[in-house]
Amino acid sequence: MKSVAVLAAYNLEDSISAVVKKTKKYVDIVIVVSDGSSDKTNKNARTAGAECPKHTNSRGKGFAVRKGIEFSKQFNPTHIVLMDADGQHLPEEIPQLLKPITNEHADMVVGSRMKGLLNTSVINKIGNFFLKLISFLVTFQWFSDTESGFRAFIAEKLYQLNLDSISYEIESELLLKSIQKRYSIVEVPITIPKSVPGVTVLDGLKMGIYKLKTGIKLKLKR
Repeated sequence: MKSVAVLAAYNLEDSISAVVKKTKKYVDIVIVVSDGSSDKTNKNARTAGAECPKHTNSRGKGFAVRKGIEFSKQFNPTHIVLMDADGQHLPEEIPQLLKPITNEHADMVVGSRMKGLLNTSVINKIGNFFLKLISFLVTFQWFSDTESGFRAFIAEKLYQLNLDSISYEIESELLLKSIQKRYSIVEVPITIPKSVPGVTVLDGLKMGIYKLKTGIKLKLKR
């Protein structure tokens, strides 16, 4: 078993070192993609022991996640963990995400904020509910958390998804394409210790539209 964690980071020079060091306790390799950052995020991540692909000016969470996944192939991992680098995902919860996979029960594990502890605004909770509802309408499968960025995969399965997202719709794409391929998906509770700004109401609307379009397109491919 060889595990890799892929972290998308943006202007986190003051905190990325601590996140990398904590994460390295639970995986074999930490990959940090800090494209678009204008500070020392990339440098500090490397100093802390992370592997970092060549830095570019392109910015977008989906782009960064896809770049990290592609970069991970050179290490031949068996398992890949996707997580945010801004402190809202706890590295010490990585083992509970990997457990259903290492026990051969799942292809993908989603860290569910709804089954665990989520500190966020009421508007975000309402937005998450409607995004879950849209996911159900296009897949007929109900998940407690469709937008979590904390996930684990069998590496081979993740590489087969052919992702193309640029921004926050990456979470929806990961779930919808995993469902379309009939992957075994398990949710485990996670803790979100703090609310981190980032996704706006407009972003939520864009994700909702993306879910509808992509969900229908994938259904027609079956």
